[in-house]
Amino acid sequence: MLFPTFDFLLFALPVLIGFWALAERPVARVLFLLCASYFFYMAGPKTEPLPAPWYYAGLLAFSTLLDFVAGGAIHRLAPAADGDDPRRAAWARRKQGAWLLASLVGNLGLLGYFKYANFLIEAFGDIAGAAGIPVSGLHLDVVLPLGISFYTFQSLSYTLDIWRGRLEPEPSLRRFALFVVFFPQLVAGPIVRAKELLPQLRAGPRFSREGLEVGAFRICKGLVKKVVLGDFIAVALTDRIFDAPTTFSSAELMVALYAYTLQIYADFSGYSDIAIGLSRMLGFSIPENFDRPYQSRDIAEYWRRWHMTLSTWLRDYVFFSVLSRLGSRWGYFAVWLTMFLVGMWHGASWNFVFYANIHALAMVFNRWNRTRPPQPLSRRLLLWPLGLGAIAAAVAGIAWFGLRLPWPQAIGVGVGVAVLMLGISALPSAGGRLNAAAHVALTFHLLVLSRIFFRSPDLATSRDFITGLVALDGHGIRPGLTTPWVWGLLAFGLVYHLTPRRWVDESLCRAFRRVPGVVLGLGFIALAYGLMRLMQDQPRAFIYFQF
Repeated sequence: MLFPTFDFLLFALPVLIGFWALAERPVARVLFLLCASYFFYMAGPKTEPLPAPWYYAGLLAFSTLLDFVAGGAIHRLAPAADGDDPRRAAWARRKQGAWLLASLVGNLGLLGYFKYANFLIEAFGDIAGAAGIPVSGLHLDVVLPLGISFYTFQSLSYTLDIWRGRLEPEPSLRRFALFVVFFPQLVAGPIVRAKELLPQLRAGPRFSREGLEVGAFRICKGLVKKVVLGDFIAVALTDRIFDAPTTFSSAELMVALYAYTLQIYADFSGYSDIAIGLSRMLGFSIPENFDRPYQSRDIAEYWRRWHMTLSTWLRDYVFFSVLSRLGSRWGYFAVWLTMFLVGMWHGASWNFVFYANIHALAMVFNRWNRTRPPQPLSRRLLLWPLGLGAIAAAVAGIAWFGLRLPWPQAIGVGVGVAVLMLGISALPSAGGRLNAAAHVALTFHLLVLSRIFFRSPDLATSRDFITGLVALDGHGIRPGLTTPWVWGLLAFGLVYHLTPRRWVDESLCRAFRRVPGVVLGLGFIALAYGLMRLMQDQPRAFIYFQF
């Protein structure tokens, strides 16, 4: 069931009314919302190809039961693990470790099988073939369950926090099950921690006019982002170019990259806006997931602003775990591993290996650039050309060997990346507005170029796209490829993103709340009608559904 559809409206209105009608009946309220959430999940989006069958909800129930039991067992063993008897404490810690391992294997095993098994088989065959060992093709007939990347991380965090002694277990299975399956953010986030939502479920929601008004504003904002800045741009421009990159000029390919960079932000942040808005209308608060990410001055700030709940999840459970076990001398490895996992979380293909490493190595470079001791100008003039040449040679070699780019294009890619990194390292870390604008521009273009691997369906398409991009053929943009509407939306989306957050989330929201209810209702009907006409009764699934 997709948010911008009439089907979802027919689902959401009765759920809101029924939920608040049961506000004074906590058990019935939780069971009602739990059943509604499972119904929402099993209904699935009506897209092509069709999502996993409804009975894949059994995987969701399995993760819920596994972590509920594991968390409770780990907590019950805690007194013995912290006791004075060394032998009993060692036994209790081993048992706690076994329950934690069961949770990790159960959750990550399901995620690994459904999402990564075929890619690992493919990767093994490719590596063996490169070594001259032919391996017959094998492909598992599996369908990726909807939202599995989100709900496995959400459920697993509960067990990890109990194991770390930072969370008390939830005594009620129905409340814990609702925490895992809460429908607004179930299939595409934000990833909510148990400590953020479970206390709200225990206390019960508080009805407020402000919650309804702010929630309605966030939903309207998310729908406009998704349908107007996401789907319309995809249909009118980006899909056509990414489907056949060899038939378009360098300038057209670059425009498609800019357009897709805006499209994916509008699509995913639009989903998060709708999820947060629905939660507010139900009386709950879930964490923000976006904070104007394209205003970031470096790659580290970008990941603090983009998909924030995933970034902080992996930071807390991977980065700090590596540092605590291996020490600060492994800091660069911890940064690389965390960001590599962030990238690979998004997809299982060679494309995402490149995408993950681009962001991971950029983060490592950013850490080095921020912590390196200042160098005198004479030394910089000596070392920078050497560094430029080494980076260009390394990137060109990867582009030639990994992407099979012809040497001229591979060298062009290497020089381009080296110049970008040199520009980033040459800029002072602090300064005036021009310095900040230069940092933002360089970071933004690194993100834009990495979208080649994110959007392309395979490495062959990525290779064709990069080849056409670095050709610099000078053909320009052919007449009729885009319309004034598309150019206007691209300009509006960029300007909107560069505005201060308070302009929209505070000032515009206050103005929205002052509109009379009758006018607001008529406006919402007009908005819904306009969006349905724009979709032409063919709603597109959110991009992050595939992750």
